[in-house]
Amino acid sequence: MSAPSDDTVGGYLAQVAQAARDRAGAWDAVADVLAGGDRAAERLRDGSLAAAWRASSRWLGDDAELFVADLYNLDVYERGAARRSMEDDVAALGADHAALVAPDAAVVAHVREVAEACRAEAEAWAAGDTATGKSLRLREQELIEAHLVPVLPDLGGRLVRQAAMGVWRSLGRLVLAVLSVESGRDYQRAVLGENLGRHRA
Repeated sequence: MSAPSDDTVGGYLAQVAQAARDRAGAWDAVADVLAGGDRAAERLRDGSLAAAWRASSRWLGDDAELFVADLYNLDVYERGAARRSMEDDVAALGADHAALVAPDAAVVAHVREVAEACRAEAEAWAAGDTATGKSLRLREQELIEAHLVPVLPDLGGRLVRQAAMGVWRSLGRLVLAVLSVESGRDYQRAVLGENLGRHRA
């Protein structure tokens, strides 16, 4: 087999770099949601959370199905934002956040650490530094296993089962979806079971 041309190699590295950037965006979105407050409400209202998760899911093939219906629910929430004030949304979102997310607030720093590692990975691939890119990908997996897997499944499950707001239930499933594709284990099904894990209402 002949070696790939420089253009082919360059195109492949550019795709891998973009996928890593999109994964960073997905983790940033998770961190902003879990941090709560004005930033989370603003990103829900302007659609940028849904956009970040759509961008990251475009590389997933059939696994993108994990995201589709809940992203539609976020689209509905965004479209209704014109009829609600920012202050009302912050207050409404804050009630579920205080009860269900705040107890695990420390995980946000670890989520942001994973996002930063993804960005560094993207820079390495874009520069053609494949060894560093691969090393950073392994580092991300270590961070996910050490700091996110022990917390996010229970947190996402609480949101889906106990949140008063439908948008929080969708966000809980989306957190589990991101963790699923990044870890290679289906946490939607493992945590929520067949019905809640595959039901998107």
